[in-house]
Amino acid sequence: MCDFEEMDDFLKAKKRRGWPLVSPGGNTTHTVSGQDAVNQTRWFILPIRLREIAGNAQLQESFNTSYTQGLRNIARVTDSVMDSECVMLLPRVCAVLADPRHSLPDDTSLEKLLDWFTVLTKEDNGLALLESCPCLVDYISTVCQDKTTDPSLLSFSLKLSGLLAASQHGFNLLQDRSILGVAYDIERWKGTGLWEDPSVRIGWLHGLSNMMQNPQALQFLEQGGLTKPILQLQTDASLFVASAANHLLARLLTSHQTTAANEEKELSITAGKGSITMEILKHLESSLVSDSHTQVLQGLRLLSIALPQAEAALWGLVMSQVLRPLEGLVRAGRRDVTQPLVDVLLSAYKSGPCDSRLISLIMDMLNSQNPSDASLCAASVLHLETCPPALRERTVSVLLQPLQAITGVTLLERRPQTSHRQTDPQTDHRQTDTEQDRQWDDSSSLLVDHLNQKPSCISLICLCVSSTPSISHRESSSSVIHAVTSLLRLCNGHSLFAEGAAPNGCSKARTNLIGCSKVQRCGLDALASLSTCPGAVALVKDVFNLLLQYLQNTESDPTVLQKSYQAMLSWLRVSTEALNLTQELLPVLNKRVCDVRWEVRDSTVEFLGHLCVCGLVSACTATPVLLAALCDQQSYVRASAISGLAKCLPLALPFMGQQGAQQALTEEETVRQLLDILSHDSEGFARRAVVQFFVTWQKTHPSSSSTTLCTVLSLGSADLDWEVKCHTLELADLLLQEILPGQQGSESGSAPPTLGLSYGVSAGTTLTTQGNHTPPYAVTSSLASPLLPPTPADRTTIPSLHPAASGLSRLVDLGVVTALLNSLFDCDRPVALKACKLLLRLRHAVCPKPPGDAATAAENPTLSVDAVMFDLRGHVWGLEVVRKLDERKGWEAVCPRPCEGSVSVCEVLWTLDLSERLSILSRSSDHVQNSPLSLLQDILTSTHLNDTEEVIVDCY
Repeated sequence: MCDFEEMDDFLKAKKRRGWPLVSPGGNTTHTVSGQDAVNQTRWFILPIRLREIAGNAQLQESFNTSYTQGLRNIARVTDSVMDSECVMLLPRVCAVLADPRHSLPDDTSLEKLLDWFTVLTKEDNGLALLESCPCLVDYISTVCQDKTTDPSLLSFSLKLSGLLAASQHGFNLLQDRSILGVAYDIERWKGTGLWEDPSVRIGWLHGLSNMMQNPQALQFLEQGGLTKPILQLQTDASLFVASAANHLLARLLTSHQTTAANEEKELSITAGKGSITMEILKHLESSLVSDSHTQVLQGLRLLSIALPQAEAALWGLVMSQVLRPLEGLVRAGRRDVTQPLVDVLLSAYKSGPCDSRLISLIMDMLNSQNPSDASLCAASVLHLETCPPALRERTVSVLLQPLQAITGVTLLERRPQTSHRQTDPQTDHRQTDTEQDRQWDDSSSLLVDHLNQKPSCISLICLCVSSTPSISHRESSSSVIHAVTSLLRLCNGHSLFAEGAAPNGCSKARTNLIGCSKVQRCGLDALASLSTCPGAVALVKDVFNLLLQYLQNTESDPTVLQKSYQAMLSWLRVSTEALNLTQELLPVLNKRVCDVRWEVRDSTVEFLGHLCVCGLVSACTATPVLLAALCDQQSYVRASAISGLAKCLPLALPFMGQQGAQQALTEEETVRQLLDILSHDSEGFARRAVVQFFVTWQKTHPSSSSTTLCTVLSLGSADLDWEVKCHTLELADLLLQEILPGQQGSESGSAPPTLGLSYGVSAGTTLTTQGNHTPPYAVTSSLASPLLPPTPADRTTIPSLHPAASGLSRLVDLGVVTALLNSLFDCDRPVALKACKLLLRLRHAVCPKPPGDAATAAENPTLSVDAVMFDLRGHVWGLEVVRKLDERKGWEAVCPRPCEGSVSVCEVLWTLDLSERLSILSRSSDHVQNSPLSLLQDILTSTHLNDTEEVIVDCY
């Protein structure tokens, strides 16, 4: 049903003088204004319920011809925030959704529909949405009145009602229709059995949460007695429902707090709001002292959400209610809630003033009888920006004590005996030396028992080792590094103590750690981070010896070896003086590069490339190993070898061989292997690496061999892997910068510089496959002979070409233009988009204005870029270019004419509508399918299919 009074006010507010109006019969058109327009509009809006429309074909036809036409007129008047087609389709969609005979393919459509409404309501609080689409209110009323509705539709309707009620206008409209009272009546849904579905409970909570933007919602909440059901849902069996309830409760707590955070005053709230606040706080207090694990856990989670948002007055009120229950949880040592309890204490500490009782609770957590709980708390406290000295000292002690017990490295010392009591000014804790000694002995005994159990030992040591980088930056780093290296030696099977000299108690724990890859990985990560700590330089040699032992260990896990390489690279940044062990390292690397495990070969090849760049291994030594790895069976290894060659080869070639012929032979062999991988390799990783190799090479050695560059561009642009094509466009971009006048690279009009390193390939070498052995990923170049350099006979060179024309001619010869056009017509949007941008840049550089008429070009062909021609033959997109050229010239061909001869490059650049293409390609690839109109059409389409027909909805 439509609210005519609302429409009257709305049309009057628009102050329109008149607009065309079509009568229900569709045969009379006249102009009306003022009240007449309103009266006539009522002919279009049928006072019929949505359910009746959906179930009656005759009514549907009348609805489509009258109600939809009325909405079209309303949309024209209102300048609606949504598309006019959507305005006309939305009533039909609402009718379909309200009809129980129809069902949606899935809930995704409803979620996308709700997202769309959310965006619309943000623009003007949903005013235009409600005025232009009154069917939404009718839909919500229809669904909520039906006790047999689908749970997913009811959930959607509840969320939508909260969204509309977020504004005062929408709230009043729904209240006047008595919709909110029905929609949020829990007893009604419990009686129908719909409340048992979690989606309904989530929709109910989300609807209230959406409504909370309106101050009237709090009053509605209290009058309806809805706070208690929300509190009950906090412990719902569904984790999603419980989480939604917690977030709503936190919002209720913080929605009406005082805004003057710098003033010390009581919480100023109304009686109604205060009752909600106190009801939540009392429930929270009772939850924290409950015997139910779920209640305690959800209470702690609510505190973690609410405390960071609480201002001073509310923070004090909350803490006054929950501090005593929190003390009880800490004293009880509830292991099942350790982490959430720590989160609450730290949230309270960071969001409020320094409270001695709060610090005392954190200290008690650090003194827990369970070392794992204490370490868990210490690891969290360690990251606090500000921390009292006593708390900091205890935190460090908790984390370092397990390492000291295992390795025997002295990290902590007992305080010297004194005759007075120790006092902490922050916590007012006073302990005698005897009490401290007793606590130390008790904690040490508990720790030893804990470490002798393998599962708890491994998790505790990993936690403590991972925290050492944060400790060492403030404490003595040398002893911490020494402890970590000792632990890693122990894990590698080395004894830390002489026979009979090992401390008592932890022998079983040390045995448990031998060969433990989890502890080794944590230790190596920590060791890499410790390389930046003060005092690291003095321990470089010791660290390198340890890492060399790990590399030599044949039983090391592949991930452990990879971590060892990473740690060594980190420590190489500290100092390279200790790497006189190159003679020991190279044999190990040569052995590892032949390991049966491909992960080991891959990380070794990658590490070798880094060593070459650092100058720690000569390029002449590394290059043969990397060249051999090009033939590895695993594509990851081949890709790493190619990346390593890009770093090593420029350094190695000047020193490989005393004669130029031998150097050229090495270059030729390298290029041959790389191009063979690009044309034949079945894996995209290696082919991507090849193109990246030439991109890297072009950056450091501009103007490489024309033959090689032409081949790379040809093969790369025709590859089936979109990343290979994108990397090929990077190479094309570099060539544009180098060749074009005014671009970064060679100077305007200058000839390409002499090659510092030429990729010479013998004329007899070809990479095209024969017979039927060409795999689908190896696309043969369209060039007749991709590896043969262009000769003067290939095209007529005009010496007097303009610099821009000369550069463009050079780009045509290299195959850059071909590669760009190949990519422009590519099916992968990122490839086509990048190519379009480069072609626009090319057009701007060589022909910023459309080419002149034929007479002007004929007068002086040598001075214009129009003289640079391009052959379209052999390209799959040639017919498309010819068609565009014919359209531009005004020709209307009955059938497409074949690609014959050459065309002007500039003419092609101006014919392809690059600016329009760029606009289209810049959109999301699913901009059509992801539109609201497409969404509404999908919902309607799904209702016209039989049950046996498959409904294919756009992938949103």
